Amino acid sequence: MSKRRSLITWGLVTMFLIAPFLSWVVGAVYGTMVSSGFAAGGLMVILFPIIFIVGLVMMIKGFKEPKQL
Repeated sequence: MSKRRSLITWGLVTMFLIAPFLSWVVGAVYGTMVSSGFAAGGLMVILFPIIFIVGLVMMIKGFKEPKQL
């Protein structure tokens, strides 16, 4: 697989699979530790966009890579 295709694939996987799952797991664990649902929700709201943007940057970088024939 080319570097371009790999970056696009991992960007999409990061945005749509890893970001929601990881933010939910970290938020749920933290919320359980401090016994606060608001803390869990707040952490999820903070983590999801950060991880989503990382995936978006990866995908955009993949689209900017030159195509190899």
